[in-house]
Amino acid sequence: MKKNPQTILKTIDQKNIHRCLEENYNSLSIDWFVVLEKWMSNSYSVFKDHEKYLILIYLIKKTFDFYYTEFTKLSWDQFFELKKIEIEKFNIIDVARELKIPKETTRRKIGELVSDNIIKKTKSGISFKTIYFKDKFNRDNKDFLKLIYVFTNKFSIKLTEDKVVREKIKPELIEKAIVENFSYVWKIFFEMQIPFLIDWKIFFEDLETWYIWESSLINQNCEIQKYLKLKNLKIKNIKHLFEAQVKVGDKIGRSAMSISTLTRIPRATVIRKLKKLIKNKHLIVNDKKLYYPNMKNYEESRVSKLTTLNIQRLSVFLNKILNLTIASK
Repeated sequence: MKKNPQTILKTIDQKNIHRCLEENYNSLSIDWFVVLEKWMSNSYSVFKDHEKYLILIYLIKKTFDFYYTEFTKLSWDQFFELKKIEIEKFNIIDVARELKIPKETTRRKIGELVSDNIIKKTKSGISFKTIYFKDKFNRDNKDFLKLIYVFTNKFSIKLTEDKVVREKIKPELIEKAIVENFSYVWKIFFEMQIPFLIDWKIFFEDLETWYIWESSLINQNCEIQKYLKLKNLKIKNIKHLFEAQVKVGDKIGRSAMSISTLTRIPRATVIRKLKKLIKNKHLIVNDKKLYYPNMKNYEESRVSKLTTLNIQRLSVFLNKILNLTIASK
């Protein structure tokens, strides 16, 4: 049963967030995919290596977890004012197991992070300088956070239409809450994003392959929204969304060159991964050399199950961001 609040709730119930997100995922997915694409583009551009970046954010999250247990939240400015961040001692075997990366690969990539002076071994564990983090990520992260503000604001509008809250939450209030609670927000984002990436890595065997597939899916999703608007169709669940994707079919697609440009992955690597995706029946290529997802059997597949799981994870993240914003007013 929907809640009928008298005012903006002091806290928004997780179940209402999840239900609203599921019911509106079709219209919201186009904006959320933009957030994902920006994140993946930013992360790949840092090292040209998704797994190395995954290891780094995993280690950073451990520090943010520690801050949280100590009831400490650093703002954007406070975080970048730190000269270095200490990360507690860790076990390479544990990192490899949790991230589903072979132990020797994990050891080698951590060694590369040390060699590149990104992280430094200390007596108590390791540390990294925030100046590197700031120089490399500051501008891109500001652009990325802006997408988070916009998406969360659009979702709050859906919440008002669904009578979960009385009025939409302004993007400047969301921005203020995120900037003032930067370490906490990064913590909860990583809590969502790390398992999300691991699941897709397992399914596609590596993150580059998934990212290339995801790029084609994002393009197809944009075309689906046009198709639905033209036909004046409304979609209520994931199954119907997959059915719409099948109907759009080979009318659209992305070329290897455009995928390479958008993902920043070298064209030769993109072509190699595309061949793998076609062989495994995840992508189809038409006579114009445009690649698009093969969605015919996905509604009952692992892809559908992962999509449902990731909607749940996103609802948890949105719930925490919105309640944080309300509490910060």
